[in-house]
Amino acid sequence: MTRISRRALLAMAAAYGATAALAKAPTMSRSGWREAREFFPEGVASGDPDSTSVILWTRRPYAPGHKAPRLIVEVAEDRAFERVVATTTANALEESDWTTRILVGGLKPATEYWYRFTDGEGNGSRIGRTITAPADDDPRRVNFAFVSCQNANYGAQNAYRRMIHEDRRASPEDKLAFVLHLGDFIYELVWYPEDRTKGYYDRKIRDIVRYEHGEKHADFHVPTTVADYRAVYKAYLHDPDIQDARAYFPFVPMWDNHEFSWQGWQSLVSFGKGDIPAQTRKVMAMQAWFEVHPARVTKKNPSLEKFDPPVVVDAP
Repeated sequence: MTRISRRALLAMAAAYGATAALAKAPTMSRSGWREAREFFPEGVASGDPDSTSVILWTRRPYAPGHKAPRLIVEVAEDRAFERVVATTTANALEESDWTTRILVGGLKPATEYWYRFTDGEGNGSRIGRTITAPADDDPRRVNFAFVSCQNANYGAQNAYRRMIHEDRRASPEDKLAFVLHLGDFIYELVWYPEDRTKGYYDRKIRDIVRYEHGEKHADFHVPTTVADYRAVYKAYLHDPDIQDARAYFPFVPMWDNHEFSWQGWQSLVSFGKGDIPAQTRKVMAMQAWFEVHPARVTKKNPSLEKFDPPVVVDAP
């Protein structure tokens, strides 16, 4: 296994807009953590794992103007946190809607870890689970699931519940290593129940969010500010099945069109005139996406222009 230096980890974390934590010899937890999920209403998540590192995420909201809280982050080899291998502190900043991300390095390949956050008052997040990717020379197969196009406006997200249930019962060689999210994590186009009293395709419209600044086009509403985009993400993250899945599986996220606009392409939209330029909306949409996903986002890399497809086998 290639060991990463602290300097290299700090450089990587800075590129991803994250705090760095480097794994060390296991020790007992000293954080004073006590679970209080109500202080972390959007839960926890991990994402974009490689063979020695993973990004962790949470949101700890405070009242506007509050000093940025310092969160203690712990990563352990066991759910009881008797073997803590990484710990650090990180700020949850108001300008990023009280979210924080941590790049944890120096981990073992293809290994299950547990993580949690604790605020300055001892209030603790739920415990999350994550898995590092296998080493490049690991001959074992890697199992993953892919999901996309989840619309909480007119449907429950209980497919995630089944994924968790089946994975917990699976043999070690059949367990999932990660979930690939192909985009449309949200549908920014939202109906209010009164707009479609007869529902949609025989499904009742669920009242999940009301945009403070949004525009109405025909019988649907769209976001026009970063606060609107943040609001719809929170509505989705409050879904118990989505939240539990993000706490249980590491996600590899990308985005499709609905993270920005129903009829959008690059920085253009092709419906309605509206009062906010589409390019401005695109920046807002990208900011909100980055705030809620533990993703590695870096500048363009020429190596990404060449894609060698892996051998993939479908499984029932």
